[in-house]
Amino acid sequence: MFAQSVEEGEKLFNANCVSCHAINEKVVGPALKDVHKRRDEKWLLSWIKNSQKMVKSGDATAVALYKEYNESVMTSFENLSDNQIKSIVEYVKTESEKPAATAATASTTPSSTSMDDPAAETTSSMRGKINWMLVIIVVLLFLVIGLVLEILNMVGEIRGKEVINWSAINAGLCIAFLVVGMIAAFWELFAHGKFSVYTVDAAAEHGAEYDNMLWVTFAITGVMFVLTQVLLFWYAFRYKQSNKRKALFFPDNHRLEFVWTIIPAIVLTVLVVRGLKVWNDIMNVEKTSAMNVEVYGYQFGWNARYTGADGKLGAHDFRAIGVVNALGVDPYKDEKAKDDIVSNELYLPVGKQVTLKFRAKDVIHSAFLPHFRVQMNVVPGLPTQFTFTPTLTTAEMRNKKQNPKFDYILLCNKICGGAHYRMKMKVVVVSQSEYDKWLATQTKLVDMSTPAAAENNAQANVSSIKNLASK
Repeated sequence: MFAQSVEEGEKLFNANCVSCHAINEKVVGPALKDVHKRRDEKWLLSWIKNSQKMVKSGDATAVALYKEYNESVMTSFENLSDNQIKSIVEYVKTESEKPAATAATASTTPSSTSMDDPAAETTSSMRGKINWMLVIIVVLLFLVIGLVLEILNMVGEIRGKEVINWSAINAGLCIAFLVVGMIAAFWELFAHGKFSVYTVDAAAEHGAEYDNMLWVTFAITGVMFVLTQVLLFWYAFRYKQSNKRKALFFPDNHRLEFVWTIIPAIVLTVLVVRGLKVWNDIMNVEKTSAMNVEVYGYQFGWNARYTGADGKLGAHDFRAIGVVNALGVDPYKDEKAKDDIVSNELYLPVGKQVTLKFRAKDVIHSAFLPHFRVQMNVVPGLPTQFTFTPTLTTAEMRNKKQNPKFDYILLCNKICGGAHYRMKMKVVVVSQSEYDKWLATQTKLVDMSTPAAAENNAQANVSSIKNLASK
């Protein structure tokens, strides 16, 4: 039972906590190492479910933490049961007690390494001396080169003849830069391009057309890049300064300017028009059978809200966020919200059209599902949406990539704050039967709060907003 609890706790921690917390280091929130020793279980349950409720109640520890972290509001997790939170605490406890983690943390501190290991201190000191010697040698080398060039210039002035042909040197360097630069660019393309998500077929119906447009654009711009760079550096080399010829005075050529203006304009127009067509095809797809899922973004995580048996999502109210529940949806006032289901993972049935309805709590985020070729800005006060049909299950993509640990992922593609890089949510695509089975086990929104607490908190929140407005 303990092992199962820790395993579940790890999954829950990665889904809910990892965006703001780590075990051994401070991220957005405090490091959680040994939190089970610093706080009792009852306090942790109340804090994790609704930290603001504890702050408003005057709990000294809660108020101190709230002020210490610049009054940043911790996300409420009223959708988690007591057992789920206890599993998270068990996972944190297990990680806190691991000696390897302690050693790893200690090894990252240079001062502790030097104090505990005299040999390491000697090695570190020697490396420092060698680095300084290299710096001094490089500086002296530049000074010597500068003096040699100055002497050669003086010799040239005395003899009345240039000793160093700088034009030839610069022209040769242009060719060298062209060759090295092209080799580096193509090496980067082939060495690291294979890691791009676009090297694997898209897992959504619209992905094939999207990828085709991308590769056509890439091919055209790639050819133009090579052509223009070769011409640029070749002309610099071929027509370097020479006393044997005089530069041609060439003020303008209308025919040439017409050609190099019209051809790029036509190519760009074709690309833009095709892009608009692809965009319209993707965004104006028929949505008669689409399944609606709300994706709610906040610093620094995501929640997914599914419709219940009625097939409709309940309405949301920004004034109820953190009051009724973390999503601002009141299942006691809106009948459509009573059977809504909330999850910290995005489950989707394969082959079924889905409309993701995006909503943000705080700042502008950008929902990016790279394997599905889906991206949409998530803006506070401005709902957005994207409709697509998944075509490959997670298991099928794992086989395709030959990676049994692969998972689809939802990322934030906007720099939304200090822990932006940790803002992600696991996406799982399964068969319809597996999806139905999973959905039946998820927490309903109505189970997140009690009617009395919701009503009282909502009234208090509305009153506070009115007071602020009157000021």
